[in-house]
Amino acid sequence: MVRNTIKIFGDLEAEIMDIVWEAGQANVRDVLALLSKKRKIAYTTIMTVMARLSDKGVLKRRMDKSGAFLYVPVNDKKSFLENASEKIIKNFIKTYGDVAVAQFLDIIEKSDARQSGRWKEKLKKFIK
Repeated sequence: MVRNTIKIFGDLEAEIMDIVWEAGQANVRDVLALLSKKRKIAYTTIMTVMARLSDKGVLKRRMDKSGAFLYVPVNDKKSFLENASEKIIKNFIKTYGDVAVAQFLDIIEKSDARQSGRWKEKLKKFIK
């Protein structure tokens, strides 16, 4: 089954971010040690991806005492996902307008009753 999803990160970026979010901070060697348990991956690949995540503003980096970069997430995972999903939803509504909102509401109506109830309560706060 093929699913159409909007991806915020590539697969490797997502794995690296999960490691850094879990640890609170990490250097390339820390990430390599964890990822190499799952698959063969080069130090330079991880270094490049972490540098790009820093360039994107998702990670901050600073030199540690040994001269290696230490990476720290700019936001915790929950805050990052809240901000990213808000941007995605606003862009989606800007692009597709009322059709997107109508479909979103249909999905809420058809979802699990308990989850639907929570979503409806949140929507009421925005409608007032």
